Amino acid sequence: MLLSIFTQKNPIEVLSSTFSKIPTPASSALQAELLEKDSIIADLEKKLAAFEGMGNFKRGLVIIDSPTLNMRSGPSLSSDVVLRIPANSEVEILFYDSQTYYLNGKAGKWCRIKYVGKEGWAWGNFINEI
Repeated sequence: MLLSIFTQKNPIEVLSSTFSKIPTPASSALQAELLEKDSIIADLEKKLAAFEGMGNFKRGLVIIDSPTLNMRSGPSLSSDVVLRIPANSEVEILFYDSQTYYLNGKAGKWCRIKYVGKEGWAWGNFINEI
């Protein structure tokens, strides 16, 4: 109560602000858990930044009998054509779809690619890794 006289505050305010600063086992455990999670997040952010900076993509060459290859908005013939890529053009191969499809009796996978700054899907059988 003496502290409330010196600070000219209500004794209840002084007591509640003093006791709220005393760590309890539960608050200490929570704080330790938050620090651990923050550390994990920081570590994952560093790994992600390193991965993005590595340029982890493969290069591919468009090999097709027609003048262009359709880059589509999704991995399907019914998806919209986003761009027409000229034959013998180089593309970035981002990844292949995990599912195998059949087109004109030939098994293949859709390929997520990047060409002139745009991303889309193309039939993977028409792209040769270089």
